[in-house]
Amino acid sequence: MLAGNQRIRAEPAWVLQRRPYSESSLLLELFSRHHGRLAVIAKGGRRQKSPLRGLLAPFQPLSVGWSGRGEVKTLTGAEQDAALAPLRRAQLFCGYYLNELLLKLLHRYDAHEALFDFYRQALVSLTQVGDCEKVLRIFEKHLLEQVGYGMQLRNECASGDSLVADQLYRYVPDIGPLADIKTSRDGVLIHGAALLALDAESELSGTCLSELKQLSRVLLDRSLDGRGLSSRAVYGRVSLSLDSDNNGVSGNVISGAKEEATTRE
Repeated sequence: MLAGNQRIRAEPAWVLQRRPYSESSLLLELFSRHHGRLAVIAKGGRRQKSPLRGLLAPFQPLSVGWSGRGEVKTLTGAEQDAALAPLRRAQLFCGYYLNELLLKLLHRYDAHEALFDFYRQALVSLTQVGDCEKVLRIFEKHLLEQVGYGMQLRNECASGDSLVADQLYRYVPDIGPLADIKTSRDGVLIHGAALLALDAESELSGTCLSELKQLSRVLLDRSLDGRGLSSRAVYGRVSLSLDSDNNGVSGNVISGAKEEATTRE
């Protein structure tokens, strides 16, 4: 919720996106713990000698301050809050994907403290586990729940019975998993094992990951109301590059795609 003349200090936050603003400043989209998503102008943030130049980047935990009356605030200070291992290659573009989801699904000044913690945990997990897809599916689950589109992962919706791991269900958006998979062609076919594993955040088999990826895409697309995700295309190009060349060509593609993912909404 917008306040009057806000003066905020020492607020935990992440940079979701940064763009040039005039010749010397930056326009930042932040995700803060207590104030949600907001836009701030970092005056002088693009100058070569600015102490903020290398600091105001995605995936670095920050403690920031801002002030101002309008929707777009003025950054009054920023410092690194804690050390976090850098994201690399595929991890990096998974991070940009998470950022784009937050940019497009969260309203400004709508606090989501639990989601703030889930976001940090997702970034940490990306650096620690080999299975990035599992990290993404878990974060998507929490994000959908926080914005009012929570997934039904334990019970069949028509009967209320507990899901059976080896049974195939039809998951219909806005309803949930249905045992009757023949009556309708809406939704996504998925085994109970995939839904139960996502609910427990346990290990996911290849089949489970494939089914959950399809389900998440359908549910997110409905939530996005027709708005596409540029990070999906960027990640696809980078993945192809990493598969075909692990040296110079890949480096060039990664550099260009990183810039695109950082500045586009």
